Amino acid sequence: MKAVSTRDEVGVSLTLFALTMTSGAVDAVTFLGLGHAFAALATGNLLLLGFGVARAPGIPVARPAVALVAFVCGASAAHVAVRRLRARGRRWFVIALAAEVAVLCAAGLYTVAVGGSGELLTHGRGVAVGLLAFAMGWRTRTMVEAAIPEMPTTVVQISLVKALADALSYHSDPARTPVLARVRRTATVFGMFVGGVVGAALLLRFGPGPSVLALTAFEACVVALYARSPRLRRPSGIEL
Repeated sequence: MKAVSTRDEVGVSLTLFALTMTSGAVDAVTFLGLGHAFAALATGNLLLLGFGVARAPGIPVARPAVALVAFVCGASAAHVAVRRLRARGRRWFVIALAAEVAVLCAAGLYTVAVGGSGELLTHGRGVAVGLLAFAMGWRTRTMVEAAIPEMPTTVVQISLVKALADALSYHSDPARTPVLARVRRTATVFGMFVGGVVGAALLLRFGPGPSVLALTAFEACVVALYARSPRLRRPSGIEL
């Protein structure tokens, strides 16, 4: 097994930082533009579903339920696909990300076709939320398989706590966390925040459909750049 260079690890980290930004942006568009549901944040959907079941004012049941079911379906489909691709020795990580881009593109095209740059009707929102949540479920399962430390790309809670622990123990802990790990934790939190800002700004300017297409184009560029760099490997040295 070849040793992994710092340059390669930084390249992988930059790729995942960009993907983290897209997660935050997609969730911003989904929640603000499609109504009380998240695409990537399954914890938020579970809570919203609970609020809706308890009949909290203004909280629907259908959309968070659709998002949860679609997320699970996406994760399940990715599980099957990734295992088969790995068994065949393919560059499964790139292929999985390309498939995610395809689903995001389908969601954007559908949203534009149904609602243009304006709001969608209830049925249209449900379909769009389902497609986006499927894509994020697919992404989450892909990242679990990749097992790249500190950069799950769709959640930030653990990264936030670890980054805080790094900051509080920086001068007192003799066995400090490696620099790259600290950077990845911070990048995960910052990337999600920046993604939320970008997603909200795109939504307010262009509407949900064009915003999803713009994010799809960005992620497609990220995946294409990664695919053209065959030397990039995950930290364990197993090629993705």
